[in-house]
Formats: sequence, C-alpha cells, structure tokens
Amino acid sequence: MSDEKHGDMHRIDSTKNTGDNLKRRDAELYVLLGGFLVLLGLPVVFGTWYAVQAGLMRAALVNVIAGLSLVGMGAGSIFYGLAIQKGLLKRP
Repeated sequence: MSDEKHGDMHRIDSTKNTGDNLKRRDAELYVLLGGFLVLLGLPVVFGTWYAVQAGLMRAALVNVIAGLSLVGMGAGSIFYGLAIQKGLLKRP
C-alpha cells in the first residue's frame, strides 16, 4: 500500500470519528442493548406463570428475580442512552 492511500485512510477516520458521531453511536448502542435485554427478560417473567402452575415455587422465584433483573437493566440502559442522546449527560 502506498503512503498516499494510507494517508487518505487516516483522513477519513479522523473526520468520521468526531465527538458528535461517537456520542450518537454510543446512545444508539445503549438503546439497542437495552431493548435486547428487555425482550430477553419478558419471556422469563411470563414463564414464571408456568412454574407457579406446576407448583415449582423455587423455580418461579428464580424466574421472577432473573426476569425483573434483565428488564430493569434493559430499561436502565434505554433511559441512559436516551439521556445521552438528548444531551442530559455529558460523555467524557
């Protein structure tokens, strides 16, 4: 690879990774990760019903705690991403 092409690659990277672009990317990632965790936790919470119906109270308790933990972490990630997006929190 010649030096001219290598220099162009650095120029493209420096204009592409500005602070605003990184802030928007981080916010979008937090929202998407939070949405994934919420979607992962909801079936676990709803699965508690089947454990209760089968009389498995320990399994139901574990399902409720795990599901609510996943949903809580997901909701927190979504709100954090939205706060970054709206500029309420400053990223270093």
